[in-house]
Amino acid sequence: MERARAWLGFPAEGAVENLTVVCAHCNARLTPSQMDYDAARERLDPTLAAVFRPLRRDDATNDFLMRSSRRPWVVNWAQSYACTQLRRFVSLTDANAVLGRGKMMVLTETQARDLLGGGGDGGADRGADRGADRGADRGAERKGTLLDVGAGEGEVTTQLAAGGSFGSVVATEASPPMCRALRAKGFDLVVQSTTIEDVASLAKKANVRHLRPDGKFECISLLNVLDRCDAPFTLLTQLRSLLAPGGTLVLAVVIPFRPFVEDGKTHRPPRERLPLPTDGTWEDGASQLWRKVLKPAGFTCRRLARTPYICEGDQRNAAYVLDDAVFVLSASDAGADEGADEGADEGAESVEDGAGI
Repeated sequence: MERARAWLGFPAEGAVENLTVVCAHCNARLTPSQMDYDAARERLDPTLAAVFRPLRRDDATNDFLMRSSRRPWVVNWAQSYACTQLRRFVSLTDANAVLGRGKMMVLTETQARDLLGGGGDGGADRGADRGADRGADRGAERKGTLLDVGAGEGEVTTQLAAGGSFGSVVATEASPPMCRALRAKGFDLVVQSTTIEDVASLAKKANVRHLRPDGKFECISLLNVLDRCDAPFTLLTQLRSLLAPGGTLVLAVVIPFRPFVEDGKTHRPPRERLPLPTDGTWEDGASQLWRKVLKPAGFTCRRLARTPYICEGDQRNAAYVLDDAVFVLSASDAGADEGADEGADEGAESVEDGAGI
């Protein structure tokens, strides 16, 4: 009976705890309770240890984990087969966008609210209090503009925008099918581009609501893009220049850092390499990213969290997961270190103007 329910997409109540979640790096098979949200703080850089905020798996995360299990097996199989065929002609990103599959989760609305300064439950469910908070949020004034760079199909953008109570949202994305999905979600402006050089001028031209006169943004998010862009350090520098005074950069990076650029149907190394390890512990990877890249780029770390970066599953597994470090950053008064470029360019080729995303 249980097998029949699973094949038909009607999992039993409480089935989330028995799901199989596969690590996309090492193929380890996990249960949802084994996904990591905490860290060994004594092994973190002292600056990061002081601002580490442990999150928790919440109802929204469980709902996301159950998505593929709530579809009949044959639907998951058909989508997987169609994706394989489409990848003969287009990138994996475009194929997933066309089929509406492979959606990702980094933060839920509750977790985003906690990291951005509201609440303190780390995503824990609080019953009636949680509902009351949501009602209060709906009544609160929404202000400021969120810029999400490399927004994908916008699922995480929606959670972050709601958690931060932003009045308007600007999203950028290189994939045309993903841009169509973003526009369908009704964001204030969607920019199809591989760079962010013209985002501020385009937002002003479009008269985006709540946008500052100088075109800068109260919050910018860069979620799992740094390891997929051509010039990551250059991109960080550009993002810093787009932050409004006192603004926030929400940066999610997979640890360990294993960069590549999706170039049509193939992958290639980025033109600008960051001096980061491609293996090792989460704590060491996050600490080195802070010391060698983010601090030299002119940022201050306000909060750090560890979250599973979850991808919808298929006919074989309920979900796939990677290990994310989520930094909540602001621009430091001192600016970028003079030696930052030297550290970021270690082992790198020359980079043309503009950061490819």
